[in-house]
Amino acid sequence: MKTIKTLLFIGLTTAVLIIAMFFFLNFYTNHDKALTEVPDLDGIRVDKALRILEDGGFQYVITDTIYRDGKPLLSIIDQNPSAGEEVKHGRIIYLKLNSKEVPDVEMPALAGKTSYKQAVRLLGNRGLDIGTKIKRPDPHIKDPDSEPVLEQRLHGDSTAISPGTKLKRHTRIDLVVGVMIEAPIADSTGGSGDGVQELISDDSHL
Repeated sequence: MKTIKTLLFIGLTTAVLIIAMFFFLNFYTNHDKALTEVPDLDGIRVDKALRILEDGGFQYVITDTIYRDGKPLLSIIDQNPSAGEEVKHGRIIYLKLNSKEVPDVEMPALAGKTSYKQAVRLLGNRGLDIGTKIKRPDPHIKDPDSEPVLEQRLHGDSTAISPGTKLKRHTRIDLVVGVMIEAPIADSTGGSGDGVQELISDDSHL
């Protein structure tokens, strides 16, 4: 009988310890707390985004500041955990912030090195925009599709831009391209147009 009582006591003690441990773990890991959905902060200015997190009971850490084209300056461009995930109250949200200024880019070397199509692609890769395409008749050009770039200029300015010049992103660049003379052009005196140097503007903003 004594042995049975001892076994019962041990069994009850073990059960109580297991139950107590379960409640302790449940309390320690906050399993009893309701989960909260992470808000979507993409594209929101940082001061407003931080207020949203504070009002929602979240903590936050800004881990990096980089420039991402197409996003508002000083806005959130990445977050972890992602928007819509359910997390515990007080969870830390890690944020990446778009820079406060548009960074400068270098003007590539286009004149004498590229065709018009190549230049448009290179400008786009650098974050620069194409401005006015200016056609200059050139008797040395025999292929109507070649269109070599002869000069690179700031939009609306006749001054050439040197390669390596620092420019703001999305600065518009005018390109002077050589084109084949398809027919003789009479000059103002009625003579031959072989020496024509007139620039012909073609406002083809791509």
